[in-house]
Amino acid sequence: MKQSDNAIFLHRIHYSETSLIATFYTQNSGIQKFMFQGGKKKGTSLFPLSLCEITFYKRPDSELGKLTEARPSEMLIELFSNPLKATLAFFMADVIKQCLQTDQADEQLFEFLSASVQSLDSAEDLSTFSTEFLIGFSQQLGIEPQIQEQNCSFFHLQDGDFSDFDRRGELVATGEGVQFIQHVLRGTLSENNSKHIRKEAFEVMLNYFKLHIPRFNVDQSLAIIHDVLYH
Repeated sequence: MKQSDNAIFLHRIHYSETSLIATFYTQNSGIQKFMFQGGKKKGTSLFPLSLCEITFYKRPDSELGKLTEARPSEMLIELFSNPLKATLAFFMADVIKQCLQTDQADEQLFEFLSASVQSLDSAEDLSTFSTEFLIGFSQQLGIEPQIQEQNCSFFHLQDGDFSDFDRRGELVATGEGVQFIQHVLRGTLSENNSKHIRKEAFEVMLNYFKLHIPRFNVDQSLAIIHDVLYH
């Protein structure tokens, strides 16, 4: 039966000379993969984080549907024409694909991701965007760090909490990057943060995801992020 859904494009694999296997995060069915016949011509507008309305056929007994159309549901201009934003979109799509494996719908999560894509498209300052995205995404995934009333010196990565005491034998992060993360969580982040602090906070959050998301590995897209944001 022919179906339609709102979706966020995440990834493509070349299948044949003309066809693709395309991965989307959909509003009503979570992660879905589709054979897109002729997609190398039809799918030229499919860039990482494209917001689409897709039309497809899917049998209940098949993991792979058949995509017939993917047309933009939101006009994203900067995301694809700005090299830095395109790089961030590639990284974010990789993170989403690594973290979401289920075909269960999550309306709140879909709305968060759609809003994040549109925020990236319109953002003027991208210096903290990747770290703030990871922190916001962790909240949606239910693994958000738990903060105290006041800033603390240590971030205990396994337990996901902050304290002023270093618990021996536990994985812990400290430093200005940890303070940065707490300010983001409270919504009290100032604009006066050096590139070193932003990089430190970003790496702390990546290590946090590696601990809490099985098989989390974004090394391919991470190298590009470091080159364009923190070099």
